[in-house]
Amino acid sequence: MSAREKWNRWVLNFGTFSNLLMLIAILSFPVGTGLVTGVWPKFEQLMPALLAVVIFILPWAPGETIGFMPVMGPGPLYMSYVTGNITNLKLPATVGTINSLGVEEGSDECHVISLIACGASSITVIVIVALGVLLAVPLKPVLEAPMLKPAFDYAVPAIFGGLVAQTIFKNKTDAVLYLIPLAVTLFLTYCTSLNSAYFMLIVIILSGAVRVGYYLTKEKKAE
Repeated sequence: MSAREKWNRWVLNFGTFSNLLMLIAILSFPVGTGLVTGVWPKFEQLMPALLAVVIFILPWAPGETIGFMPVMGPGPLYMSYVTGNITNLKLPATVGTINSLGVEEGSDECHVISLIACGASSITVIVIVALGVLLAVPLKPVLEAPMLKPAFDYAVPAIFGGLVAQTIFKNKTDAVLYLIPLAVTLFLTYCTSLNSAYFMLIVIILSGAVRVGYYLTKEKKAE
């Protein structure tokens, strides 16, 4: 077994174990509370809420896994699922680091750098959350000020706008290929009533089809 295979196997085993451990920790609090107090939700009250959450999350889960895996790699993705905030923190930190260093996406070097960037982001988030818990009450009037509200509303779009611009303008071909998924996204947003949770799956499939079609056309011309 090569060093790469050993590493991938270790990441798989440790990632699976850590995620299952976190799942048990998350479930232990409500279950433990029910066991101590003897208070349990009624099945007919629990099921509608559970189904609503599952229906909402179901389109996102495969879309995130399929879309983030080629960029972040398995290790950072396992870590992100444990610490959370993938879309608005872990992914921007990872993509920004990869673009800054000019590393080839999907390579071993990319996955190692992604792991470091994701780990640094996780530590930063933990520190900021800890400070936020301590300073939430004193800073509440400042954070809720009307003049700052627009900044918080546009924080995530601004982050992803910069990341997308960095990615698609590396060369003219990428810029052109991104126009097709972008057009479909705009159409789905403004011309349909489709739930936005399904946009990711549709755009990922379309983007993959466009990229594969471009690659096959390029290979055919080369022959």
